[in-house]
Amino acid sequence: MTTIHYQVGTHTGEITWAASEYFGELAGKTYSLGQMEATQIAPLDGLSLTAKLLLSAVAGAIIQHLLDQDIPAPEIFQTGIFTI
Repeated sequence: MTTIHYQVGTHTGEITWAASEYFGELAGKTYSLGQMEATQIAPLDGLSLTAKLLLSAVAGAIIQHLLDQDIPAPEIFQTGIFTI
């Protein structure tokens, strides 16, 4: 399992990724939720295709988690970050 920490404005939290994927390429880096569209992830240098797909899946899970907590979408995409 992997714990992913997020922050949107003053709201912080974490989610646990229960699947056994390997996060080595993504670990220790901070990503902006506002830059997680497929067209922005695809050209990232230094990441394998698998890591890019996993990054997209994690971002989607965090975004949905935040929306379920009634955090406004504009705030999520403007200030949201996460670290794996």
